[in-house]
Amino acid sequence: MERKPDITDEEVGMHAFHLRKRTSVERAMEKIRQGLGRKFLQFTQEDIEVLEWVLGETWAMMGFYEWQHIVFSEIKSEQLDKIINIGNEIVSHRKKGIIGLEEVHQILKEESL
Repeated sequence: MERKPDITDEEVGMHAFHLRKRTSVERAMEKIRQGLGRKFLQFTQEDIEVLEWVLGETWAMMGFYEWQHIVFSEIKSEQLDKIINIGNEIVSHRKKGIIGLEEVHQILKEESL
């Protein structure tokens, strides 16, 4: 299959990366929704958007193997509150991104033990 000459291999790779990231976050969100049931309704649309963003950024820094072993359906609403708060701190520049993402990573790892 021929590609247009204006599309580079790097662009194809970046598109594939973003597609895998989005798919991974969507699957995680669905498991979280199922695990929390009606409790998931306590979160606002803004909370959900921040959660999706911070999960995507955390996915990008974690390895595939480790991400696959997180039991998203077991995450409690208190843990989600922490993750969302960290995401808000990163977005508002009250916390450095890498520090916040490491904290989210730790919360997720605790759930997979």
